[in-house]
Amino acid sequence: MNRIILDDIPFEVDEPGLAGLLKIRPGSRSADEFSGILREARSVARPKAAFVVSSVDKLSGEAVAIGGVTFTSRVLRVNLEHATISYPFVATCGQEIEEWSQQLNGMLHSFWADSIKLMALGCALGHFEAYLKEKTGIHGFSSMNPGSLPDWPIQEQAPLFEILGDAAAAIGVRLTGSMVIMPLKSVSGIQFISGDGFVNCSLCPREGCKGRRAPYDASLYGARYKRS
Repeated sequence: MNRIILDDIPFEVDEPGLAGLLKIRPGSRSADEFSGILREARSVARPKAAFVVSSVDKLSGEAVAIGGVTFTSRVLRVNLEHATISYPFVATCGQEIEEWSQQLNGMLHSFWADSIKLMALGCALGHFEAYLKEKTGIHGFSSMNPGSLPDWPIQEQAPLFEILGDAAAAIGVRLTGSMVIMPLKSVSGIQFISGDGFVNCSLCPREGCKGRRAPYDASLYGARYKRS
């Protein structure tokens, strides 16, 4: 399998926009403090991503084998039914900004740092997705993430990290025994070519989710994924 490391990702953040999201009033003392925190973060942040170009080997029932590693998920299996290649990945804010954030004092500064780290993770994801599109010439990608749906539980992080191998360690990412990715502002998943633009959110009924990217479709599972 071809493992690719992306470790030269620019950390770009819209300071006024982020300050607005955090309800920081322009010209206030908090605004000055936030500028200082963000300036420090910019000096240390090194967002990263790693992915594997892997074959989709075998599909059967509720399972699919990717690069010789088996995953159990009806939704993933159906989504990869016509795929020959997939792209298991992990993206992270980076260990550098994580270590910096742990040295901050006070709940407010820690809260700001969490938001800044989330922006760094967004840079890593955005760069990875753009890189994939540029190298393949394909724009119709979708992704699934372990733990995002009951059909594909968080325990499926283990086989995903088995595929990633030392690529995850190369960008400072590790998986704990409780299936938590460290640093915390990291995300893993599988990218695949999708003509219909699959989004996890379409199968998730959870209300009030700030990260929702598509409305919940109560009929989608029965129409596409349920066994006949």
